[in-house]
Amino acid sequence: MTLRESLDSLVARLPEDRLRELVDFAQFLAIRTEQLEWQEFGKSQLAAAYGPDEPEYTLADLKS
Repeated sequence: MTLRESLDSLVARLPEDRLRELVDFAQFLAIRTEQLEWQEFGKSQLAAAYGPDEPEYTLADLKS
């Protein structure tokens, strides 16, 4: 039995209120996945903007 078939079998036995909970959780997972993808994108953009040859700054480099 495939994962999809197992899920379909379980979903078919759930009452309506549990199906609503399942939909809410699936939406949460989709949003969380998108958030993680954006985080990875942001990290890759930052890494592309700053390379290994960036100078090390100290507190002395800050202007008041």
